[in-house]
Amino acid sequence: MEPPGLKVFDGKITSDSEEPAEFISSFGAYTADTMKIYITADMEGVAVLCHDVQVDQKGLDYPRARELMTEEVQAAIDGARSGGADEILVCDAHDTGRNLLVEHLDPDVEVIQGNPYDLGMMSGISRDFDACFQIGYHSMRHTHAGVLGHTYTYDVAELRLNGVAVGESGLSAAIAGHFGVPVILVSGDAHAVRQAKSLIKNLVGVPTKEGVGLYGVRTLTPARARELIRKGAKEALENIEEIPPYTLKKPVLMEVEWTRPLMAEYTAHIPLVRRKDIKSVSYKASDMIDAFHVFDVMMKVAVMAKEEGPL
Repeated sequence: MEPPGLKVFDGKITSDSEEPAEFISSFGAYTADTMKIYITADMEGVAVLCHDVQVDQKGLDYPRARELMTEEVQAAIDGARSGGADEILVCDAHDTGRNLLVEHLDPDVEVIQGNPYDLGMMSGISRDFDACFQIGYHSMRHTHAGVLGHTYTYDVAELRLNGVAVGESGLSAAIAGHFGVPVILVSGDAHAVRQAKSLIKNLVGVPTKEGVGLYGVRTLTPARARELIRKGAKEALENIEEIPPYTLKKPVLMEVEWTRPLMAEYTAHIPLVRRKDIKSVSYKASDMIDAFHVFDVMMKVAVMAKEEGPL
């Protein structure tokens, strides 16, 4: 009997505030009817990859992982072009933000690299974009048969927005939704796709692998994954009018459960953040940008708590 989700490997694609700092570029030089696509790219959801050492810059397998990530992003760019995209901005959204081999991407795309940057994995998003792709995304923490699941950091046990548990895919989609931009394509591990589809109607999903153990995957080959990403990107743009932005009712109630009690104790000292229980805090944000900025500060404070001791 196949584990849940493996039916997606049959070769078919599953289709079920304030602005950030302006990025100085050629963006905005086109006419109003230009189609602009934003791509946010992570690494843990890229086909084949299955272990932390592969996605860590200090790991021996990291150079190969960079190549695989870059090739999947280029496949998304190719599919976007086939679907009518004129202008593409890519955010290198994994860890340090210095992963993509930019010289191997189409010369007319623009890329955001480096870290820290405003709005994290969604740096550069704005109302100027028609749609967003999430490439190489992974499932949230504690997902059965997920691959390297976490939400920004392994310190976060669970993140909830207005009572709904979300991972990086849902958080990024909510930030895009703040600007009225729909996430129309998600590629990555099968459960990242499933979790995204539970939030976004008619989303096009491209599952590339599924966990068969904590550090094991059943995966498509890189070539097959790229083929499906190209096809999925084109399909998503052809159906863009059927896929709504993921928007949250304001104010946004953000709840964070940490892995350690001391993290909750420390982050509860942030103004307007409230302690919920031994490992959880909450914050009522005016909108998603406010929510993310406070979440970003929380993660930095949690690191100091981790350094304090094991509790």
